[in-house]
Amino acid sequence: MRILLFLLFFQFFFCVSSLADVIRLSAAMGTKDFISYEVKQFNASRSSDKVVCNFSSSGKLAMQIEAGAPADVYVSASKFWMNYLIEKGFIVPDSAKPFASTDLVLVVPLNSHISSIMEAKKIAVGNRLAPVGKYAIETLENLGVYEKLKNRFIYAPTVRQISVWVMTGNADAGIIYYSDYVKFKDKLKLLKVFPESLHRPITFWIGVVKGTKNSPSAKAFEQFILNTDNSVFKKFGFKKVTEGLK
Repeated sequence: MRILLFLLFFQFFFCVSSLADVIRLSAAMGTKDFISYEVKQFNASRSSDKVVCNFSSSGKLAMQIEAGAPADVYVSASKFWMNYLIEKGFIVPDSAKPFASTDLVLVVPLNSHISSIMEAKKIAVGNRLAPVGKYAIETLENLGVYEKLKNRFIYAPTVRQISVWVMTGNADAGIIYYSDYVKFKDKLKLLKVFPESLHRPITFWIGVVKGTKNSPSAKAFEQFILNTDNSVFKKFGFKKVTEGLK
């Protein structure tokens, strides 16, 4: 039993590196590589605070926080879920800020001969809790092809799962973030970058959870993210968003 509890704890907080004061971060799966890099840099720069991470879909994380799961900082892949927690009283309103954006793209397996989404028999998209799914449906509706394609959808809980399904051939095509394509560009073929006019802006948000006992450190981590150089965002397929652009 002790071994099982240890493994569960490690899975949930896999990036913990010391017994220092803990900043508990719940972050959207679409930010995993970028956030993991930032956490490593932050942890190395401070001796008193260490960030531990919980990655999942924005909606699932929001539900966890609402249910009382421990969290000090929340990173969402959409303004919707950040506003949801603000309205429920779980996020300090003034702390909620956009920090990154990216594009929505259509990808297929590397050896695929598909030239259009209309040729795909199985299309991987995000489920109702994953913002990437909402962006995908909105885009396809605006293109006028949603009704023709909806019966071909297979729904994934996270954008990472969509990528895996396409890479392994379990889906003929998938709609993901450009930032996720960058991670797997040696295993995926980029078929199309959807125009921004077809969907709401894809912005990633960060905010401090209300009532956290580690508020100063949580705010310090948020500022660390917001002050990150634009070159780091580009490295991970993101564009830096300034506070004024919401």
